[in-house]
Amino acid sequence: MPEEDRVELSGARAAAIQLAMARFLPWDARPPAGATRSDICILQRQSWDVETAPGRDGTTLVRFSLAPGACYRWGPPLDMESTYEVDMRNGQLLERDPMQPPPELPREGRLHLEGNIAAAIQLALEDFLPSEALTPKDTRPEEACLYRPDSYDVTAAPEPTGVVQVRFTVDERACQTNALWGSSGALASMDRTVHAVDIRTMRILAVGNHAHLRPAAQTPIEEKLETEKPAASAPRSEPDKAQPD
Repeated sequence: MPEEDRVELSGARAAAIQLAMARFLPWDARPPAGATRSDICILQRQSWDVETAPGRDGTTLVRFSLAPGACYRWGPPLDMESTYEVDMRNGQLLERDPMQPPPELPREGRLHLEGNIAAAIQLALEDFLPSEALTPKDTRPEEACLYRPDSYDVTAAPEPTGVVQVRFTVDERACQTNALWGSSGALASMDRTVHAVDIRTMRILAVGNHAHLRPAAQTPIEEKLETEKPAASAPRSEPDKAQPD
């Protein structure tokens, strides 16, 4: 992946953005009949910059604001932004009193995502782990974390050709892969996946799997070598040394 303009965020933040955006601008949002270009533009996810920061009591704050210069030539008629508070421990949005001002995002730990990058991450994440998909019934308990979007760190990097590469990598803190030795293969297929997203048409062009293979069984190498070592032979006696006359 290209190093320039690369963006990295935790799985918890990416999942919080996905959950908040599903409320703010669902995938199936359509402009009404006779909509203007501006009306159509504001219903496109790439038109919205995203900021995220830690909230109170372990929550995550997500704010959407219209990207500068997007949709309106001389600026939007209103202050277009919306802030959500997400609790990823239960995967829910916290409801707030509409009469109260939205919470402020603290400067410490704040991350800004340009609209195209944020939209590419959301599209790739929806393909990688669809929100409506269920964990397979035969999944082993230790593998269940692999089917949670917050178990994957996200790296996104734009290319000059208008393509954004989005990579998902297992977060060892959220999903202990050392407990997955001898797994059914889920880790090998989901460990490191890269999506190429065309931000001009918002289509996924390609998906590549760059999995790191894990051993098939949790048998320490030292123990294996010990069991395969041949039996030691009896020591040879040294020849008698010549005695002086």
